[in-house]
Amino acid sequence: MRGVLLLLLFGAAAYFVAFLHVEAVNVRGTEPRLVAFGDIHGDVFRCRQILQLANITDTEDRWIAGSSIVVQLGDIADRGLHPHEIYDLFASLERQAMKAGGEFIFLVGNHELMNILGIFYYVHPDVMSAFGGEEAYAAAFGPEGPYGLYILQHPVTVVREGVVFAHAGITPEYAAKGVEGINAELMNGFRGERDLLLEGDAKGDGVHPLSNSSSPLWSRAVLDEAKRGNCSLLMESLRLLSEHELASGRPPVRVMVGGHTVQEGGVMAVECNGSLVGADVGLSRFFSSYGGYVAYVEFLLDDSDPSRRIAVPQYPFGRAVRPPTSPLLKDPMRPPRRMPDNWQPSSVRGKEGEGKWRRAVKRRTKRGDDGLLHVSVQTLCFFISVLAFFLVCVVRLRRRRAANGRHRSWWKL
Repeated sequence: MRGVLLLLLFGAAAYFVAFLHVEAVNVRGTEPRLVAFGDIHGDVFRCRQILQLANITDTEDRWIAGSSIVVQLGDIADRGLHPHEIYDLFASLERQAMKAGGEFIFLVGNHELMNILGIFYYVHPDVMSAFGGEEAYAAAFGPEGPYGLYILQHPVTVVREGVVFAHAGITPEYAAKGVEGINAELMNGFRGERDLLLEGDAKGDGVHPLSNSSSPLWSRAVLDEAKRGNCSLLMESLRLLSEHELASGRPPVRVMVGGHTVQEGGVMAVECNGSLVGADVGLSRFFSSYGGYVAYVEFLLDDSDPSRRIAVPQYPFGRAVRPPTSPLLKDPMRPPRRMPDNWQPSSVRGKEGEGKWRRAVKRRTKRGDDGLLHVSVQTLCFFISVLAFFLVCVVRLRRRRAANGRHRSWWKL
């Protein structure tokens, strides 16, 4: 009997230790991994490469990052041959990340807005031909077109884990609006017929509220001032954004991250004691003279201040090293996948395909993949304990009956 009690005690202890171990893992692992990378400009090979090097996807474009948060800073369109393929890839990653309890976020860049407004100066002629000419391309990327609608479902800026992301920089003028206010500006600019949006100058200035040099899609002022040693513009923007976040019950904003401005030599700019990151290193190989570098930025927890993330640029091939441009830039081009009738599920597209801004972002769970581990280890320990108890009882009962001269088979007991 003492042996049975000892075995039960051992099983309970193993179960309790496993519980504490997994609980400790969960406590340490509740903060998700946070990764961002910059402008891609139509280079689908480099896009897949950076995702794989950052352990976000495998070689089959499958999400392997669990509950991670990954932010792409916009400017998929123009220059390169494969922008539509990247949009299609991102749509798949958004769904996969959602199912895994993570989040893949694509931000709108100035080149996305230009395409929606019908400004095609930087569109590769082969891309235009793949859509069947300029008229068909304009229809696909217009505010009511399949690619245009997909873009308009996405934000201009987001805050995750105390870090604000935008394509370019957020000046105090826009920071005063808060994240929700800035994002609302994107759709507020689309009123009436599409042709009305083209009455301004070549960049659409004065037509769309975000199509100006001080908007989060265009502004270089915050980064330029920071590089001169003046962080006041950044600090004011972070203060104003934090006021909105705190009023909504969320933590303050401590770091700003943007792309848009290609950093010299493929080295990210980290300014103002890590509070500002210029993450555009010219990933696209279609920047023949200064592009083709590979880097992403990861935001690690600050041990001395758990509420703050530290920006740590990652250079898989080495700092300021441009890897070989293989395969060649003339990669085979896949035809566009998005069609007017089936380009997006109705739950995302909206009733009857209406062209309104609808986001279907499912936030990660508290535990993500760790929650699955928490259940499986405890359940395994429980069943092992029960099985061991059953086996010990059978053995002891057989011995007792054998001692009493009863030799029936154990399965008849």
